[in-house]
Amino acid sequence: MAPTRIATSLDASAIAADIAEGFAGYRAWAPSSWQPPVPGSTEIAQFADALTRRDVWCLLALEGDEVIGHVALSRSTREDPGPPPAGTVYVWQLFVRPSWQGRGIAKQLMQAAVTEAAERGYSGMRLWTPQGASRARRFYEREGWTVTGRTNPNSPFGLPTIEYGCSVLPANPSATGFS
Repeated sequence: MAPTRIATSLDASAIAADIAEGFAGYRAWAPSSWQPPVPGSTEIAQFADALTRRDVWCLLALEGDEVIGHVALSRSTREDPGPPPAGTVYVWQLFVRPSWQGRGIAKQLMQAAVTEAAERGYSGMRLWTPQGASRARRFYEREGWTVTGRTNPNSPFGLPTIEYGCSVLPANPSATGFS
């Protein structure tokens, strides 16, 4: 298991690098005309700001001081900016650097996110992933996620996406929020 810690706004650049590397990996299966998004200073500043909000929780997986993966929960995403159904939270992001994939880091991060959602009283979780990301989709399905039937052919990052959902057993049914 990789050491973990909660992200702060000071981690925004390292997380952006993790995201950029993850998106670049999509080129292996994405259409040849697709260009991966590269977060610029504006996006990094927006992400730093998001990490200070109560409705965002982000956990980093580390190797020394290097961010090798992260998972984030939020009440909204760029993919679906409206709030999710009552009692539900989004897995806003889950990325593991390609050189660390296949070592259980994604499973560790996802289990931590499910635990965090349960501790906050959520009974369900949702996430969006590219339709063409077969490896990611197999991972989510192994972890108990199912397709909800919702799709977005015009996602903000230029690839069609599909929504997954899962149920969690709230550890604290009276709490549904971030603090």
